[in-house]
Amino acid sequence: MSLDLLSPPSSAQYLRWLLAAKDPTQALQLAADHVAVLLDCPVSWAGLVEGDYLVMGAHHGVASTEMAAAWRLKIGEGIGGRVALERRPQMSRDYRHDSRRVPLLKRLIDNEGIQATLIVPILVADSLLGVLYAAHRHPYPWTDAEVEVLEEIAHDLGVRLHQLDVDGRRGLLAAAAEQRAERATREQRACAELANGFAIHTDPVGSLDLLARELGGRVELRQGDGTLVRAAGDLRQGNARVIRRTELPDCGGLTVVVIDTRDPDEQRQAFVDLCIGLFRLQVLRVGERERTAERLNGELFDGLLSGRLGDPDEFRARISMMGIDLGAGSLVLVAGSRDHDPVGRAELDSLLRPVFPGAITLERAGRAVAVLPPTGRPAARVRAQLADALARSRRGWTIGLGRTCADLLDFSTSYDEARAACELAVRGQAAGSVVTAHELGILGMASLPAAHLRTTVRDVLGPLLDLDERRGTDFLPTLRAYLAHDRHLPDTAASLHVHYNTVRNRIARIEEVLGVDMRDVDHRFRLETALRMHALSAALTRA
Repeated sequence: MSLDLLSPPSSAQYLRWLLAAKDPTQALQLAADHVAVLLDCPVSWAGLVEGDYLVMGAHHGVASTEMAAAWRLKIGEGIGGRVALERRPQMSRDYRHDSRRVPLLKRLIDNEGIQATLIVPILVADSLLGVLYAAHRHPYPWTDAEVEVLEEIAHDLGVRLHQLDVDGRRGLLAAAAEQRAERATREQRACAELANGFAIHTDPVGSLDLLARELGGRVELRQGDGTLVRAAGDLRQGNARVIRRTELPDCGGLTVVVIDTRDPDEQRQAFVDLCIGLFRLQVLRVGERERTAERLNGELFDGLLSGRLGDPDEFRARISMMGIDLGAGSLVLVAGSRDHDPVGRAELDSLLRPVFPGAITLERAGRAVAVLPPTGRPAARVRAQLADALARSRRGWTIGLGRTCADLLDFSTSYDEARAACELAVRGQAAGSVVTAHELGILGMASLPAAHLRTTVRDVLGPLLDLDERRGTDFLPTLRAYLAHDRHLPDTAASLHVHYNTVRNRIARIEEVLGVDMRDVDHRFRLETALRMHALSAALTRA
């Protein structure tokens, strides 16, 4: 079958262009372009034999700079390598499930989104010059007719490459190798300069200025919906137009738009692609660093606040390497809202930064938590500054403040106290915007296991709780109010909105049921402790 018979206009024009090609690189590029047109596939490339390997000679539709630069396949390995070895066509209708894939090239091919390939050898007489690829980015059922068409294109290409070689021009491999070396040198130099510049920019948005300076035009970074994130660079006088629009893979839909007044030639376009590729790597690098730091912080602080430190010396070394100071004087706080509106980590961070610049915020057990490094300020001063910051922010928050830490093992206790104080405060059992376990009378209780709290409460107040639950009485609130008002019957009655004699009768019944004497200081202490444990257990259970 002749190419002219298959598609006379385009094939005839292709053959004329092929015969007019002045060097191997031009012939290879013409063939790759013609494969894409004739087989209606988005991607094609030619691999040239160089020693025991196939290297990229020309390509069409390849989106990744890495694919064009790093594609290198040993003869006999992978699908293309087997084509070169056996000198017969092979295909993959669904590349994702093909056992012949080579691990390195698997990543390159997957990044390109290629899922189906058809490969034929480029032969002249008995000599193998390379292989020719056609590819789709979705599974595709190649037909025998398409195999025949690709073989015809490869045959014509092989003949022309042989003509260029025997006509006295430089050998195919030498010319291609030299051109690749020159291109690699330019790319390496540009890569090194740009990478060195990016290395000092930790913010990918700030790196846009460097990218614009290298490209010499205007560069815009836009979100997936087209919203402008940042623009950098100036436009020369003239008719400005978009010369490149590239969505950065794996970057949340971010798109780089390059605007210039000049239409780029092939070399210029390759440099633009390289710069955009490096910028993408910068975005991914910074993003991965932030995710790693976030993950590491989460793991470390979860161990710190739970008391599961492992080796304290190793833990202290890891924290120090991250530039975090957790020396004596640190403390933990937990923020919540009496209106039950969620308090986010970012909101807490913005509140604390102006007053405590070294504060480390995280989320734990559904609450925003902060670890305050040593400030050198007295605890009362820290509390006053927190209250003042809340007042200025006009947020209806409450902050539970834990004890000051002298050692790493104190952080879990400080967190338990801060969380307990916060949970009691958001449920209206404490006044003020900043509260502590000490003022709530739960110091030493906050770190007790929940089962221990419940057991102690049942041992002391169990009969009273049963009566309130079965009969709907109010003995527990009465007992709490009676002790809170120092056993003063009129004040207790006023706070409960009941008659004086009602309180007297209830207290008598409570003493009978629990077997206690309210005049005994030890009995009162035991009851008050149990009441605080009950309130704490209920608050933490609901939380």
